[in-house]
Amino acid sequence: MPEQYSPKILGFLCNWCCYTAADSAGVGRYQYPPNLRVIRMMCTGRLDPSFPLEGLAQGADGIFVGGCHPGECHYIDGNYHALVSASLVHAVLGKLGIEKERFLIDWASAAEGPNFVKIITAFTKKISTLGPLGRAEGRDQAELRRNLAAAAETARGRKLRTGLINAGREMMKTGDFSRTAIAGLVHDKCDKALSELSV
Repeated sequence: MPEQYSPKILGFLCNWCCYTAADSAGVGRYQYPPNLRVIRMMCTGRLDPSFPLEGLAQGADGIFVGGCHPGECHYIDGNYHALVSASLVHAVLGKLGIEKERFLIDWASAAEGPNFVKIITAFTKKISTLGPLGRAEGRDQAELRRNLAAAAETARGRKLRTGLINAGREMMKTGDFSRTAIAGLVHDKCDKALSELSV
């Protein structure tokens, strides 16, 4: 029986909720896979879409973003804007032919240590099943990482940033924070810039 793949997972965790949930899970001695390497952020709203893409380009097999539940953000609406960035990341992964399940954004409040454990355990299992970048995609890993690095650079560019800002403004204007609606806005505002990505 082949040994199960142990993935490298990079996590961007909100200081006020998800990071505290991870901390409380540790204090409570809950067991979860040791694959997650954490970058602590003040708010998921500060997540630049280039960060997850760069993380995958530099060797991660999966990226997790964890924050406060929608409507409970310490900075009012930061996690709604994180959903816009996350939708862009998913769109980029789709354009590059990379499994979208390699990137996850989810929520755990400070008091939800067991929920954090459940989310990370399930995500680690999923990434372990997908294997190293390229295996599930049936593509050359080095080529995918080069494309991801180029996509991260594109995500830092003015065209995509402008589209992302406009998508965020439209989201706040409509008040529709469903992931489907946000994905539609990102498609409308960013698709032209995304069409320039190499695949």
